[in-house]
Amino acid sequence: MEASLLLEEAAVQEEFFERGWTDGLPVVPPTPQRVQALLDVVSAEDPDVLVGYLASRQRGVTIGKAATNAVMAGCRPEYFPVVVAAVEAMFDPAFNLHGVLTSTGGAALCAIVSGPIATEIGMNARHNALGEGNRANATIGRSLRLIASNVLGARAGESDGTSIGHPGRYSFCFAEDPPPAPWQPIRAQAGYAHADTTVSLVPVEGPHQLAQQLTDDATDVLRSFARSISHPTWMGTGKGSQGVLLLGPEHTGFCIAAGMSQDDVRAFVCEASRIAPTELTAAGVHLEQNSQHDMTPGPDGKLGSLRSPEDLLLVTAGGEGAGWSAWLPNWAPKVHAQRVTRRVRPAGEALPECGPDGCIVPAMRS
Repeated sequence: MEASLLLEEAAVQEEFFERGWTDGLPVVPPTPQRVQALLDVVSAEDPDVLVGYLASRQRGVTIGKAATNAVMAGCRPEYFPVVVAAVEAMFDPAFNLHGVLTSTGGAALCAIVSGPIATEIGMNARHNALGEGNRANATIGRSLRLIASNVLGARAGESDGTSIGHPGRYSFCFAEDPPPAPWQPIRAQAGYAHADTTVSLVPVEGPHQLAQQLTDDATDVLRSFARSISHPTWMGTGKGSQGVLLLGPEHTGFCIAAGMSQDDVRAFVCEASRIAPTELTAAGVHLEQNSQHDMTPGPDGKLGSLRSPEDLLLVTAGGEGAGWSAWLPNWAPKVHAQRVTRRVRPAGEALPECGPDGCIVPAMRS
């Protein structure tokens, strides 16, 4: 019996590889029982109810298809509410899902979870937060890419025009490490209660590790990070973009010790990352004209790499060390795509037909 089951599982793997239903790694066979276990957690009575519909592709993601791909990714049932919230965020018009999935820029679907559910399901927010080794982080992020590929048709060489890509496209998901007081977690800054859990979805390039190990001066640390944010070859530099600045424990502590609030940090970095047109042209970057990207210098003669301080998502995460942080640039300027935050409905809370957390639209049947 056991040998027969192993042969069956091996056959499933080969069949899924043959049909292009994987991300290049083995998957968990989505048996009806496994899929139903996820649906039960979110009280989904009808697997054909749509979580979102992408008109430009004439494809939608049902709660059942989301659960199927989450099983394939290796998700435990208790992870599924986070997956559902992230999928809802994908379909927010501000996120511009079609552009994110189609562009040659090859954005990853980066999900950042803030709140008690992240702790309950064992997500990693500390050492190696962006790396391997944590099942919840890895499989929640992987679910989103499998859904994009298998349900929305975002496959390389087809409706996904990615030129280069990066490993974050396999999976890019991590939890916020709650910041020390008086700083507030992401969910509170977004207007949610501390008891809530949120997921923020950001279309990003690969992460860029930032080293600042020889000073405890907060302004020196932030000025060096702003220099990285205004690197001439990032797509958003000088064009008004968004991005995620992940501050490690040491750098967070330096800012708090200097009396800087999170608003102070965002404002400082936004201003310090402005760049003169001559810096871009000296680096071989031609200034765009008559395009969607407004590259008209401001009164200071410079161009904004960030559209505004609010466009910098400030996240505390990572473990102690010599002093490391990271910059996660948006795949494109803000005019093309914006981050979106959604509340995660706890296990057992029914999916609403429509409400402040997103909109589950009626199933579309032929």
